[in-house]
Amino acid sequence: MMWIKGIVGVCLLVLGGSVMAAAPLHHHLQVTLQPAEQRLDVVDTITFPRRGRFEFYLSAGLQLQVEGASLVSLAEEKSRGLRRYAVTLASAGDVVFRYSGSLPQGSISPEGVVLEGGTLWYPFFPEHYLTFDLSVTMPPGWRAVSQGHRLSRQYSETATQVVWQAPDPQEEIYLIAARFSEYEEMIGPVTAMAFLRQPDAALARRYLDVTAHYLDLYNQLIGPYPYAKFALVENRAETGYGMPSFTLLGPRVIRMPFILHSSYPHEILHNWWGNGVYVDYTQGNWAEGLTSYLADHLIQQQRGNGANFRRNILQNYADFVGHERDFPISEFRSRHSSSSEAVGYGKTQMVFHMLRRQIGDELFTKGLQRLYRQYLFKEAGFDDLARIFGEVSGENLTPFFHQWIKRPGAPKLQIGAIRRELMGDKWLLEVTLEQAQAGAPYALQVPLAVTLDGQDGAYEVVLELTTKSEEFTLVLPATPLRLDVDPAFDLFRAVDRSEIPPALSQAFGAKSSLLVLPSGAGAPLLTAYRQLAQAWRRNQAGTIKVVLDSELDALPTDRSVWVLGWQNRFASQVAGKFQRYGVTATPTAIDIGGSAFNAKDHAVVLSGRPSPGSDHAVVWLAADNPVAIAGLARKLPHYRKYSYLAFRGDAPTNLLKGQWPVPESILSGVFERGAPAATLSPRPALAR
Repeated sequence: MMWIKGIVGVCLLVLGGSVMAAAPLHHHLQVTLQPAEQRLDVVDTITFPRRGRFEFYLSAGLQLQVEGASLVSLAEEKSRGLRRYAVTLASAGDVVFRYSGSLPQGSISPEGVVLEGGTLWYPFFPEHYLTFDLSVTMPPGWRAVSQGHRLSRQYSETATQVVWQAPDPQEEIYLIAARFSEYEEMIGPVTAMAFLRQPDAALARRYLDVTAHYLDLYNQLIGPYPYAKFALVENRAETGYGMPSFTLLGPRVIRMPFILHSSYPHEILHNWWGNGVYVDYTQGNWAEGLTSYLADHLIQQQRGNGANFRRNILQNYADFVGHERDFPISEFRSRHSSSSEAVGYGKTQMVFHMLRRQIGDELFTKGLQRLYRQYLFKEAGFDDLARIFGEVSGENLTPFFHQWIKRPGAPKLQIGAIRRELMGDKWLLEVTLEQAQAGAPYALQVPLAVTLDGQDGAYEVVLELTTKSEEFTLVLPATPLRLDVDPAFDLFRAVDRSEIPPALSQAFGAKSSLLVLPSGAGAPLLTAYRQLAQAWRRNQAGTIKVVLDSELDALPTDRSVWVLGWQNRFASQVAGKFQRYGVTATPTAIDIGGSAFNAKDHAVVLSGRPSPGSDHAVVWLAADNPVAIAGLARKLPHYRKYSYLAFRGDAPTNLLKGQWPVPESILSGVFERGAPAATLSPRPALAR
């Protein structure tokens, strides 16, 4: 599932749009939907603020007539299903666009209607924001949703009519319609709404309650919610889109319990970042990273899981971004792969985390509020963010943003040397920190924690590292037993394999993988495994080769390997690699930390490495149910942060998931054997 802001950024890029600095155009749309015929009829009266020539796009499936201006057809691009036109006005004023027809790709069907800017269902002027009022007439029993607020609705036995209005500058116009069951509740000045494809008051109640919670949280953290409503809208397809003032989620997605406190608040927050303050894409898409940081990361930090969440971000970068896949954040526009996600979402989150750590929570929050206040319904780029946060902090943050936004890659830290010495009643701890990456050094604020004899809490300090190698001396009140560099993963950096557990992400991110099938399995099982391989080939950047276990004398060590099947001849060899984690296995059963699973009822996935520190993964996927294997093909990419998994049934349903423990990191220096990492100071979440 890809959770994205919507279509506008993609639409602008595809159609060659630039920064939308021109005055907004107002659309007065009268739309008649005919879902059974898969067509629409529209009268769109557009108010132009000046005379002159205006170019626009419209779907090639729509027949157009214009009144009040001269119309020229410039070009038709059949491959993209669009036509480019121009209208010329002798004076400012209204021009009437009449058009009707059908749209491609099932945008209008008897099951529902999903229209957005990318479908070009209305005249799209790339360099202009727009405002609109939208009157929709449709069959009886249907409901329609758009952004903004609803002015009126009329239901009769012959038709339904609804009017939506968006008075603030928008990037595109959405129109969603179906036979919805509708629920709503006022939350202060905002209407919380739910449009479900089947009546379900209990489900609607859960979403209305959660909407109230997150609107209140972000109102206090950032500023007043910018729209009159927020609506959950159930799509017929399994989507995860965030539009201005509503989100369009699939029927299975909205019934997953964890969505309420993961992807759903992410989409609510996009109304502040991305659908409130717009993105200047010429400088890179900052909104996905900031939204993820203030939704996904914030929620995990509230639960005490902030450090693990950041470690997973760094692990995704290590597993999915190689030299040939890396690029600077300034080139990120939208997510289209795991590597682009690791940079555009993950690295950008870490940039905001480092910024917050550098200037402090109070000033970071003040910067968020000023950014929102000054740029609501306007475009902002990274340069604007650097200026805003620089103003509130009193620091020149341009070098900070330049380093992290325009430079690809990541720093790689290592300990060069450590030494302790007693000097009178004080201890001196000398540590040399090194940057081992190629190229120039980064300017880093490196957290360091020291375990002291007789003290529960760590001695914590932040070291300014601006060269490739630098020695630091700490004066300590007690005997240092151990030191840990960046123990809470506060820096964006290239992590060492010793710092992170083996996980499926290492296998999915591999440049080259070998899938080893059990030659003794029956045809249905082999077919299911081959279909799994084919599905993964379509969605991964790396190459995947499939062989039978009978074709190999030994497992290769120069690539990642998936050993498939309970009866695979290499299964026992791979299973032996997990004995260090308390795993025991037979040809028909496996025990993971006291949880038992068998070949008849369960599917089990174990991820490891052929040797410590290896850049390759070895995975045992044991399943004997062809139907379950088809489900695993869909589900496992979404479980990529885990080391081990167990499932049951055809769906299959997850029963167990977790990560293997991590041994000592190369960024730890231990003076006394067995000395634990000291407890770090409590870190309050940015908001509660």
